[in-house]
Parts: sequence; C-alpha cells; structure tokens
Amino acid sequence: MARAIGISALLMTGLTGCAGAPTDNGAQHPANETSAASTPSPSQTPSPSVTPAKSYTSDELGALVGQLKDAKGVKLSVMSSADLTGSLDQTKALLSSMSVEPAECQEMAISGTAPSVAGATVAVGTSMDAAEGATTTVSMASGLDPAFLAKGMAQAGEISKCANMSITAAGKKLDVALTTIDGLSSVPGTLAYRTDTTLPDGRKQSIITAQAVVHSVLISVISMGGATEEAAISRAGAMLDQAGAQIK
Repeated sequence: MARAIGISALLMTGLTGCAGAPTDNGAQHPANETSAASTPSPSQTPSPSVTPAKSYTSDELGALVGQLKDAKGVKLSVMSSADLTGSLDQTKALLSSMSVEPAECQEMAISGTAPSVAGATVAVGTSMDAAEGATTTVSMASGLDPAFLAKGMAQAGEISKCANMSITAAGKKLDVALTTIDGLSSVPGTLAYRTDTTLPDGRKQSIITAQAVVHSVLISVISMGGATEEAAISRAGAMLDQAGAQIK
C-alpha cells in the first residue's frame, strides 16, 4: 500500500468496489428489460426493450483515453496492454496480502478485484506535470458486472463508516483516513473522496479519487501531488468531466 501511487493506486481504488452509483446517464439496463407501463398480451405487439449500453473494446477505450488532455493541453500517455496486465497482477497480489481494521471495512477496502474485473476491458492514461510535481491518472472500464457496479452504490455510504482504518500489508501497518468531497465534478452521481495515508516513517500521502459510471463505463480518476489540495481536486474534477463527455 505504501507504493499505492500512479497505476497501482488507480487499480486499488478505482476497481475494488468503491464506484459511485450508476446514474441516469449510466444506469444498468438488462438487455431484456421492458417498459414499466402496461404490458400487451402475447398476441399484441411486445413492449420495446431498453437498448443495452455499448460495450467497448480495450482499443476503443484506449482511443478515448488518448483524446483526454491535461490543463496544459497535453494528451494523456496511454498505458500499453502488457504494462496494464502486469500492474493489475501486481495489485491483485498486493490486495490479497492486506488486512484491514476495523474488520467490517475489509470488504470495502479490498473487495474482489480479480472476479470483479474478469472479462472487462480497461484502458489507463496518465498525465505527469514535472513542474507542478503532479500526476493525474484516468481509467475507463467497460463490461463490468452490473452487480459489481450496483454494489458500489451501497459501499459509497460506507466511506463515512470506514473514515478511519488501519491497513497491514507486507508486515507494515498504515493508518488510512477517508474524507468525502462534494461538488468535484458535473458528472451526475460522482463519488469523490480524499485518501490520507500515514506511512510507517510518519510521512503522509494524500490522493484525490473521483469516480462515476457513464453508460455502464466506470471512469476513475486519481490526482496526487501539486502545490495544493484545491489544485488536485480541480484537476480530478476537470478530467472526470472531460472523460465523461467521451462516453456516448
């Protein structure tokens, strides 16, 4: 967890069940779902089914992520599929070794990454501003189990319950505090929070996470570093807004 920066932080917080609730522009609609209005008899014309959300390939998601730009107008660097696979495998191994206190927060913190993203397509892009000492990382994931996305809605409310946790990994105990952030993005249903981690040597690391589901695509943004927390929040909100607009 002490190395939970960049892509590792993104995968740990963006794909472990802490996604915000699917919103009106990203609701889950089973392919055979019909209108709630009165249903004709079998001899009549059947009710029209709701069009399922588009599923994106990794290449399609990569192309969308590659169109995103940072505040200076520079396009994000898209991670290769090989690097992404390696980072995901590393993060799965890290998560499997973690224990969380209080115990009731274990599932929220590290719930089922491996089964949750099986079969899904993912693309990740990163912006690094050396002058500001800031990094912004974005992921888009398509094909996630609707039950996994719906579970995120329930777990969003657990952030306040698990506002203060301790996480033990690789023999090291870390203190972790979560604080929700309101009004970060214009994307409906956005879940945003700050993670403050106190490392064993006393140093503190803060990460801003923002997530939303748009047309069944889970978008996760992580912003860290920079001059101020307000700047990190602004970067995360602007990037989420921009990413959400890419999903049609």
